[in-house]
Amino acid sequence: MENTVKITINGHEYVVPKGMILVDAAKLVGIDIPIFCYHPKMKPVGACRMCLVEIEKAPKLQTACTTPVADGMVVHTKSAKAVAGQNATLEFLLANHPLDCPVCDKGGECPLQDNAFGYGQGISRFAEMKRHYVKPIPLSDKILLDRERCIMCYRCVRFTREIAGDETLTVLERGSWSQIGVLEGRTFDSPFSGNTIEICPVGALTSSLYRFRARPWDIDVTTEPTVCSLCPVGCNLNLTVRNNEIKRVLSRENDAVDDGWLCDRGRFTYQFVASDERLTRPMIRRNGTLQPATWDEAITEIRDRIQETLVRRGSKAVAALASPRGTNEEIYLLQKLMRTVIGSNNIDYGLRRHPTYRPLGYDAATGSIAGLERANVILLADVDPIKEQPVLDLRLKKAAGKGAKLVVIGPEKIDLVSYAALWLKVDRAQVTRVVSALVASIVRDSLIKTEFVEARVAGASDVIEAAQAIDLAQVAAETGLTVDQIKQTAKLWAEAGNASALYRRGGAAVGLAEALTDLALLTGQIGRSGAGLYPLLRGGNEQGAIDVGAMPDRLPGQRSVDDASARERLASIWGKPVPSEPGIGGADYWNAVEQGQLAALYIVNHDPVAPGASAPKQAQAALAKLDFLIVQDIFLTETAKLAHVVLPGAAWSEKDGTYTNLERRVQRIKVATMLRGEARPDWQIIRDVGLALGGDFDYQASTDVLAEIAVVAPIYRGITSARLGEVGLQWPRVHATGSGTESLFADDGTRLTCPPLPVGIESTVRG
Repeated sequence: MENTVKITINGHEYVVPKGMILVDAAKLVGIDIPIFCYHPKMKPVGACRMCLVEIEKAPKLQTACTTPVADGMVVHTKSAKAVAGQNATLEFLLANHPLDCPVCDKGGECPLQDNAFGYGQGISRFAEMKRHYVKPIPLSDKILLDRERCIMCYRCVRFTREIAGDETLTVLERGSWSQIGVLEGRTFDSPFSGNTIEICPVGALTSSLYRFRARPWDIDVTTEPTVCSLCPVGCNLNLTVRNNEIKRVLSRENDAVDDGWLCDRGRFTYQFVASDERLTRPMIRRNGTLQPATWDEAITEIRDRIQETLVRRGSKAVAALASPRGTNEEIYLLQKLMRTVIGSNNIDYGLRRHPTYRPLGYDAATGSIAGLERANVILLADVDPIKEQPVLDLRLKKAAGKGAKLVVIGPEKIDLVSYAALWLKVDRAQVTRVVSALVASIVRDSLIKTEFVEARVAGASDVIEAAQAIDLAQVAAETGLTVDQIKQTAKLWAEAGNASALYRRGGAAVGLAEALTDLALLTGQIGRSGAGLYPLLRGGNEQGAIDVGAMPDRLPGQRSVDDASARERLASIWGKPVPSEPGIGGADYWNAVEQGQLAALYIVNHDPVAPGASAPKQAQAALAKLDFLIVQDIFLTETAKLAHVVLPGAAWSEKDGTYTNLERRVQRIKVATMLRGEARPDWQIIRDVGLALGGDFDYQASTDVLAEIAVVAPIYRGITSARLGEVGLQWPRVHATGSGTESLFADDGTRLTCPPLPVGIESTVRG
C-alpha cells in the first residue's frame, strides 16, 4: 500500500503508516519506547534523549521521537547499545533529581519512577551533593514549581507556545543551570495553565489546590468519568476523590471534543462541591423566616401552594426557570411538569431573549468540533471563544496551525486576531451588515456555487436580488472597511474547499444568523466536515435545554408549539393535552410579574438577584411581588433567601445523567461524590413535585427519563446510556450504523431554504 511502509523492530516485521514518528509506530504495534519530552500533540524536539534506539546503518543512536519511519528500517530498542544509552540518560537525569518520592505529588504515577525501574541500572556514578533550590516557586496562584525536580523536557514551555499560543513560560539561565520560569514582564495567567501540571512527566509542576492532599494509593475514585458543566464544549474529565471530596480534576481522553486539554476554569473549579455552606435540608418560610423542614413538608407545601395558585389565578400564572447547567433529564422533567401538570408553556432555561430564526430548521451547530480542523477558512463573527468556550479556542488555533485562514469580524481584538488572515474591525451593530455585504460581493463577482444552489437550495433568487441592491462602497464607508477587504473576504470564503462560520447564538447582532446562512448556502459551505454553521452557546448544557423543550415556544425535539401533530404525539405519550399557546419567556418574567401575569415561579440553579446578574434590582423587586417562589439550588443564594420553599439539590459531581454540548454530542455524566446531608438529585426532586401534583412521573432512575426523551424527541431517537459509551454521540443517531451524525445535511438531498437577506441592519442590537 502506498501509505504504509515495512519496518523491523527487535527482529519482527511490521507494516506501519508512512511518515509516522518511530516512537508512535512502535506503540502502535505494542512496543514500548521510554519517553519524557515527547508528547503526541506537540512537535518533537528530542530534548531528553530517553527514547534512544539503535537503527541499523545509522552511525549512532537515534531519538525515536524525532525519527520518521522509512521502508526497510531495522530498529533495535533492546540492544546493548540502546540499553546503554537509555541507562546513561536516566543516570544523568537523576544526578540532581531529589529522591523525595514519598512527599512528591507525582509519587506512584510518575514516568520518571517507571522509567527508572524499567530502564535504569539502579546505581549511579554521580556521588556529588544534589542541588537544592528554594521551593516551591509560585508561577501563579494555582501553579507551583519545584525547580530541582525539573528534567528540562520543555513540555510546559512548548505547550504555552504551540498549543495555548501565549508563550508565557521560557527557559532561564544556560547550560546545567537552566530552569523553567516566567518571561520577564509577564505573568503566568494563561486560561490553560493547568495543562502544564498534567503533562509534566515529573513532580516539578504541581497544583496548589492538590499539593500534599492525596496520593494515588489512598484515594477512593481515580478515574470516574464525567463531563465539565461550566461551558458548552463539554470537556471530558476524570475526578480524583478522597473522603467524598474532589481533590483534583484531570483530563479524560476524548479528542473529538477537547483534544485532551482543559481550561483552568474547568480544572480548578471544584472546591465548592465540599463547601460547608452547601444546602443540606429543605427550608420553608414560616413567620417571615426560612426554617429547616422535612422533604415531605416541603413537597406538601409546594403542592398546596401551586394548587391554590392554579385555582385562583390559572395555569398561565405559573412559570419555571430551568438551569442551563442541569442535566437533560432534570430539564426535561421540569418542562414536562409545566406542560402536563401545570398546563402552561411558561418554561425557559435563561433570562435572555432567544433568536427567532433557526438556521435551516435546527437550533444547533451543523458540524463537529473536530471538523473545524478540516476547514480551510473559519469566519468568526462577533465571538470570543477564549472567554466563553475556552477549549474551542485551542481547536481554532490548531486549525490555524494546519493552514486554516481565520477571519475575525467584530470590534474587539480577541486573541485569535493574532492568528487571523483578516480582521474586519467594525462595531458590533455593523457585523450583520458586513456579512450581508459579503453575500453581495459573492453575487456580484459570480462566486455562487450554481450547481449546489440549483440542486439543494430554495429561495436563492430572492437573496440574490436583495444582494444586488447593496452598495458595497456605501457599506465600506459606513463601517470603516474598504471595498477590497469585503471582496477579498468574500473570495476567500467562496473559494475555500471547506469554510465554517462561528457566531454567538442570541448575540447582539440582529439578523446575523440569517446572513451567515445565506452566505453558506450560496457557496455550498454546508453538510461537510469543516463546512457549516456554528451558533456558539454559553451555558454548559444550553444545547440540551433547547433540545428537550425548555423554551416557551418549543417542544422536546426543537418542534414548535404551533405544530399540531407534535402536540398530538406528545399528548398520546404523556397522557395529557399539550398547551398550544406559546408561553412567557424568561426575558419577560420580571415584566410579567410587575404586570400581574405571573404569581408563582419555580427557579432551578439561577441567582438573578446576585450583584453580578444582568438586572438584580429588577429581579429582586419582581420576586418580592410573587405569591409563591420555589428555589432549588446547592447554596442559599440571594435569590433563595427570598423564596417561600428552598430545595437542596445536587452539585455536578453528584449527578447522573447526560449533557449535550455545542456540537450536538450527548455525553454521560456519572456520580463521583455522594450527596451532602439530605440533598437530592435534581431530577428526583422534580419527579417528586410532579408526583405530588398528580402527574405521571413514575421514574426510578435517570436512565428512565433519557429513555422517554428518546421517544418524545425525534432528534434523540435511539440514544441510550449504553449507546453513548465513554465518548458520546452527536444527534441524530444514524440507525443503520449506530453512529452519531457529524455533519447535518450531508448529501442527504434535503432542500435547504435561504432566509431573507438582512439589508439595512446597521444600528440595531439586541438588548
